[in-house]
Amino acid sequence: MAIEKSLNMSFEEICSQLGVSEKSLLDFLNNKSNLQSSIINEEKTALFVIDKYQEHLNNMVKLNKRSVETWKTYNNFVTRVVKFLLNNYPTLKISELNEIIINEIIMNSNQEAKKYSVRTINKYYAIMKSIFKFAYDMDYTNKDFRNKFTLEKTSLLPRYIKEEQITKILEAVEQFSKPYRCRAMIMFLLLTGCRVSEISNIKVKDFNVEDNLIYIYRGKGNKDRIIPMFPELKEEILIYLQKSGMSDWNPKCDGFLFARDEGIERNRNFPIRTIEHLVERIRKRIPELSYITVHSFRHTFAVFCLKIGIKEHHLTELLGHSDPKTTMIYTKLRGEDLRDEIINKFPYPFEILLNTISEDKK
Repeated sequence: MAIEKSLNMSFEEICSQLGVSEKSLLDFLNNKSNLQSSIINEEKTALFVIDKYQEHLNNMVKLNKRSVETWKTYNNFVTRVVKFLLNNYPTLKISELNEIIINEIIMNSNQEAKKYSVRTINKYYAIMKSIFKFAYDMDYTNKDFRNKFTLEKTSLLPRYIKEEQITKILEAVEQFSKPYRCRAMIMFLLLTGCRVSEISNIKVKDFNVEDNLIYIYRGKGNKDRIIPMFPELKEEILIYLQKSGMSDWNPKCDGFLFARDEGIERNRNFPIRTIEHLVERIRKRIPELSYITVHSFRHTFAVFCLKIGIKEHHLTELLGHSDPKTTMIYTKLRGEDLRDEIINKFPYPFEILLNTISEDKK
């Protein structure tokens, strides 16, 4: 009743209750409104915030808190956002940047009109959430706008390559220019589980044939790790080095293992896009493998390791995962393979069991 009574009070009665004049209360309310307008007018533009965010990202790389590959991924998309805003919404406030505008940017840069995967869109949205978190943390906005971008859940499992298909892949690369190099890259992908960025940057000295170890420096998250060298891969890479101008493996060679300038020094590595293009050419040659990407080889390595009995926590280290849960995503078998694994390990004939149960009931 007290609340209802207060809601029905006149302006004059409210002033009387507060012990202030009507003019004083009106002046106070007007000043508050002007203050809010002033705050809104001082809000930073999206372009200002993104510029500061790029500076922040550069500093994170220098402090080894972000990898160069992460920087490239983020910077590529952020640059597209900046270009679009400059041409269309140069004075847009950071609070006005929303999903509709970002979707427009994504679609405008899609020259081939291809359909984006859920994971790709999630990657772009995650970058936007990072920008909004930065804006809020730096007080460029008085509200956290990360909820403007919702990441879609996806249950898509990474697909891997079956053993009989690997033979077809190796046969296909024999038809390419410099097949010894193409084959070596494919074998490296298959027998290490490395990310494409790691293969692009690996040095000759990191492929340690004396200790049969492969050193991966500054992988995702700037993590270093060591991968054991399978004999098959060792033989393959030594043959590749000989054919590419290095007769003997040199432990002091700081050049790239996969180098465009084949020889002793090997100063020019292969960009990530070139390695991806190799897999694209394989897809065109083998229609049944139209689904594979460079990452499919990493998943294939993980599944095969699981099949031969490597412990999951060891596989987590081999793949360079921070969270073991990520490893579990990579090691899920497809339906037909899961069926085969169970039948091979548990070959008990269920019809005999059922007959035994029936006999017992009688």
